[in-house]
Amino acid sequence: MKPTRIAGALTALAAVAVLSGCGLTHHATTARPASTRPAPRTLAVQPVDPGLAWLDSAGGQAQVTFNQDVDTLAGALVIENQATTTANHLTFEADARTVRAEARTILADPALLPAVHRAAYQTMLNDFITMANMLQPGPDYGTTAQDYTAWYTALRATNVTVS
Repeated sequence: MKPTRIAGALTALAAVAVLSGCGLTHHATTARPASTRPAPRTLAVQPVDPGLAWLDSAGGQAQVTFNQDVDTLAGALVIENQATTTANHLTFEADARTVRAEARTILADPALLPAVHRAAYQTMLNDFITMANMLQPGPDYGTTAQDYTAWYTALRATNVTVS
């Protein structure tokens, strides 16, 4: 098993951008006398972005944890690819078990599943479970080619918009 792609780097970067509230704020730099200031305006309440509402939910938080687990697994696979020690091999197997467990936990609790694109989200989680199974010793242990196929299938499935 030697995938070399860091799977969740872009996902993590996007999550950090969303969570850090990357946005612009305008602040006036000069003060005006009270007599020349325009009257205060009332701001209309903007509808909440469904993606941000999802991140705030239990399911969104489970997704954040899952993404971190996938990132950890990707890093462990890169390390194992560069230094094929027994310790590194055991680390990526353990990380794969963590990804599998997290995906199963999300699938088992309907409250953690998104309302939008639920079937695609479930497919993505099942793809990661399949991939994680292939990283474990046993009858389903994959060849490098099978591992790559499973890894990229799971990564392609992450392009799901949820809310």
